[in-house]
Amino acid sequence: MAIIRSKKSKEQISLNTQNRLKAVRVLDIILDINHPLASEYGNYDAIGTIFYSKLDGNNPNINPKNASTASPLFSHLKYYPLINEIVLILTTNDKNIYENKQKTTYYLPQVNMWGHPHHNALPTVKGLESEQTTNDYQQTEAGLVRKIEDGGTDINLGKYFKEKINIKPLLPYEGDMILEGRFGNSIRFGSTNISNEISNPNEWSNSGNTGDPITIIRNGQSSKLDEKGWLPTTENINNDASSIYLTSNQRIQSFEQASPYMNSWDAEYIKPQTIEQALLTPTPSLGTSETITDQRLNSNNEFPISSTPTQPVNEPDELQEIVNNPKATNESEDIIPDQVVQKDTDIRLPSSYKNPGSGGGGGGGANWEFETTDT
Repeated sequence: MAIIRSKKSKEQISLNTQNRLKAVRVLDIILDINHPLASEYGNYDAIGTIFYSKLDGNNPNINPKNASTASPLFSHLKYYPLINEIVLILTTNDKNIYENKQKTTYYLPQVNMWGHPHHNALPTVKGLESEQTTNDYQQTEAGLVRKIEDGGTDINLGKYFKEKINIKPLLPYEGDMILEGRFGNSIRFGSTNISNEISNPNEWSNSGNTGDPITIIRNGQSSKLDEKGWLPTTENINNDASSIYLTSNQRIQSFEQASPYMNSWDAEYIKPQTIEQALLTPTPSLGTSETITDQRLNSNNEFPISSTPTQPVNEPDELQEIVNNPKATNESEDIIPDQVVQKDTDIRLPSSYKNPGSGGGGGGGANWEFETTDT
């Protein structure tokens, strides 16, 4: 028992739990504010609150309004139980610890009744008396064993939760940390496992060293597995619904790509050529049908590295453009006919000519006056 001395009241406050952990059966749970009792227990603050009954109770139809309640013990972990699953509860101080001695009952995640991630619901004592349930839950020397082969357990698990008897737990290896959802989705923090002691080898331990880390995120188990949900399985990169493998030194030798074609990407896929094929029959560039047919060996008896030749672009002849379009302008737009240039002849320039500068400080170019020499 821990003792806390309050600075406000100078009192000693006892932080102890009443009695010990107690197992109870979940009757109902608030998962949204549309629950008929959500407003009474705090609206959104009530999410996760369960209504429970004694484990040895034979009446599964108790009105939740008349049942006791418990809140989740952990705020960072949203792993709420299903109806008829078993949880452990404890009662201890709550947020009003400094004001009064009020206490609140909390619950831990569901008890691992069947060692299965899908659900761990336990039928009532009265429910075990039915022939259907007796077939599903077989009595052995070790206790009850759950083996469902007829489609379901006929136990109320919630308003819309549908039991899937083919969901399998994952098989662990030494050192693994595995998080499993209820629907065949999982995260494995594992490693390469190479040993003759392993009776069920996995697909990521064909190479590398034992202990090489690997993280596998799986969203749905393979649809090719059998219906025996009580038998464990391992991840299968080809048959699982979807997955992400974060590898280090592993080689997933059995990996098969979904498709070698690129049609879904709206792209043209050209199968890569070998070196011999590329030299003898090079593939033309995309969008052209031309190939290199005239290749000669160089001094080293090798084909030169080349690509599909580019066709030259024919540019229009400027003079022909002027002839075709009299309105086109260029340096010779003002043609002066029959002009003869001789010594001491004044040269007439086109009207469109602009003086580029006197050559002094205004810019480059020739002066208006320039000398000529006799030839």
